[in-house]
Amino acid sequence: MSEGNVYDWLQRRPLLLDVPLAVVLALLGLVVLGEGHGIGWAVVGLANLALVWRRTRPALAFAVVSVALALRVVPTSSLLPGDIAFLVALYSLAAYDRRRGVRLAGLAVAALGSAIAGLRFSATSGRVPGPGEFVFTYLACAAGSVAAWALGDLKRARLQRLADLQDRAERVERERDQELRLAAQNERAAVAREMHDVVAHALSVIVVQADGAAYAAERSPDGALARSVGALETIGATARDALGETRRLVGVLRDPQSGAELAPTGGVAQLDDLVAGVRAAGVPVTLTVRGAERQRPVGLDLAAYRVVQESLTNVIKHAGPGASAAVDVDQTDSLLRISVCDNGVGPTGADDGRGHGLPGMRERVVVHGGTLTAGPRAGGGFEVLATLPTEGRR
Repeated sequence: MSEGNVYDWLQRRPLLLDVPLAVVLALLGLVVLGEGHGIGWAVVGLANLALVWRRTRPALAFAVVSVALALRVVPTSSLLPGDIAFLVALYSLAAYDRRRGVRLAGLAVAALGSAIAGLRFSATSGRVPGPGEFVFTYLACAAGSVAAWALGDLKRARLQRLADLQDRAERVERERDQELRLAAQNERAAVAREMHDVVAHALSVIVVQADGAAYAAERSPDGALARSVGALETIGATARDALGETRRLVGVLRDPQSGAELAPTGGVAQLDDLVAGVRAAGVPVTLTVRGAERQRPVGLDLAAYRVVQESLTNVIKHAGPGASAAVDVDQTDSLLRISVCDNGVGPTGADDGRGHGLPGMRERVVVHGGTLTAGPRAGGGFEVLATLPTEGRR
């Protein structure tokens, strides 16, 4: 066991030190006191054995030692080795009692005791001590008392600093754990948002295709089978894509160590495939991309892709039959501007903030320092306009 471990082990078991100390000091006082002092023996023994409580109840131990030593001067007028118990008790009071008033009271008692010691212990053969003898004895006792109190006060300050450092370390650890939990929650929220975008878009396409297949099968006998087969093929392909995305995202939730699976799967370069899927769902969509393809952060590129995807999903769900949509992407060195508009009936008013799609898009854009507006167009239909700064984000 190392020296530090031994010290820590003893600190957690103070009685292993305090009991032997109290016994040794008591025996020293009793031996020096000699025979014929029954009351003195009892007082000296009580004064020293009270040191057993010097850490747990320092004020009580100091009070017992002080009273006992005040009574001890009656049978003898000489200093005894056991009188060091007073200095130990005073040190313990200054070190372990948290009440400032009690600690200062102990110092005042020590000053009074030094004056009594100057009168009692400097007298010889019953003679009243002279001023020089009194002052010397008083200063010697007072110096010892002040030194013991000061050492105890330094010990208390050190213990307080250690307690503060430990509390700070525990607080930092709690804050770190909380930050880790918040990071995990944010990651899961991002994954949930990805699942919403993927599943909502795919299911919207599936619903439109299923309705179209049912209508073709029931209302149009001529060529109905061929049209139904095409719609069902689109349903199958969209469902398989959504299933693959869902499995990937759920796999991330199950395995937090999977870093590769967190890679984004969409960007401006994949908008052609996205628009083609929406056209296959029966909604005419035009895609215009201006400007040369530029290198952008994958997170920003994914945010642009999700804005278009969610906007087209809303067109499928809300624009109504016969509606068409136009996607316009303008790429410059400093800005990425995305506009998705339709000519359908759309919502009757501006975004009220109660849905999940538009708030999710706005949150994605704001994270990258951009802005997003959404609302009815003046000539009819609905428009989503997102602006993402790209300068200095490579």
